This record gives sequence, C-alpha cells and structure tokens, in this order.
Amino acid sequence: MQKKTQEFSLRDEIDLTTVCVAGNRVWLRSISDYFAEAIFKEFSDEITEFMIPKPAETIDDTLAFIHSSIQGMKEKYEVIFVILDKSSEEFIGCCGVHGQANARTPELGIWIKKSAHGSKLGREAIHLTCQWALETIDFDYLTYPVDRANIPSRRIPESMGGIIFEEKQVETRRGTQLDEVVYKISPDLITSCQLNP
Repeated sequence: MQKKTQEFSLRDEIDLTTVCVAGNRVWLRSISDYFAEAIFKEFSDEITEFMIPKPAETIDDTLAFIHSSIQGMKEKYEVIFVILDKSSEEFIGCCGVHGQANARTPELGIWIKKSAHGSKLGREAIHLTCQWALETIDFDYLTYPVDRANIPSRRIPESMGGIIFEEKQVETRRGTQLDEVVYKISPDLITSCQLNP
C-alpha cells in the first residue's frame, strides 16, 4: 500500500498552480501545458546524466509529467516551476520543491537546458525558490540531493552554506547508479543568503 503524501503546511491559503515569482534575471512560474514542447525538447540524455528520471520518449510523456505536477500542486505536496529568462521570457528549465517523501523536509530539484549552462541562472532560480519556500511553507529544512560528480550543481547549495548530511546510492530510471550527496539548507541559511546571480 502506497504511503499517503502529506500536504505542505502553508503559511497562507495559496493556489500553487498559479504562482509567479520575480528574481533579478529569472521568472519562476507554475508549470503548465504551455511549456510542454520546450520541456520535451530540452530534457535530453545529456541533461539527465546525473538525474533519476530519463528523457520523455514522446510529448505525451512530457504532458503526463506536467499533469502529475499540477495534481501535486493541487494536493499541496509539491510545487514545480518553469524557469524563464526575465527579459525575453525564454524557457530555461524547471525547478521545484517536492514534499512527497516528507513535507517537513522538502527536496529541491532543478535542471537547466544545455545552452543556459554556466550562466548561474540555475543558482538564482534555486535561491529564489528557497526564499519563496521560506515565505510560503512551514518546514524544518530543505534538502538538495545531487550526484557527487555533478560539480556545477553542487555549487548551488554550497553557495548558500548548505552542508552534506547524507550520502547514498540511488538507481536511475535508466538502470544506472547515482552516487548522491544530500545537502541540508536550513531556514537560517536562506534568511542570511543574498540573492546574487
């Protein structure tokens, strides 16, 4: 029997399917069908090398992921954002706060399309997501799991003072193994962190 997911403890009543957050260089917007083609195109083998999911085989698989994400937002146990360039509204990637495993210690996740790598837009998106979560959700701390070899992604929680508190082997949907380190990001770290691109 599948364990029932817990809802986030939200500070105010909010529709998680309609969130829009402005940063210095990015917008975060709740995921919707509108972005299906961009997600399908950019979520490639190369992008998922250090991730549990594998690329969608068809656009219908991408739509199923979006609809599942929207359901999770309606049931208030996760929020999935698309990341957009603030000046052009170009699609950059996706990030989210996942509370399925434990709503008191939600998990952060992010992926950025290949052409935006090195721009530090991912760092800004996660900083912004953490600040939004701190204002919106009552939680103990956030987690950020990442493969040990994924140095650019590891720099994101490290830029906030995140500390490694768990290490584990995780199987991907492609049948490969990730050598994960899990960072803990406390509310105090988010409060003291400046949003720098």
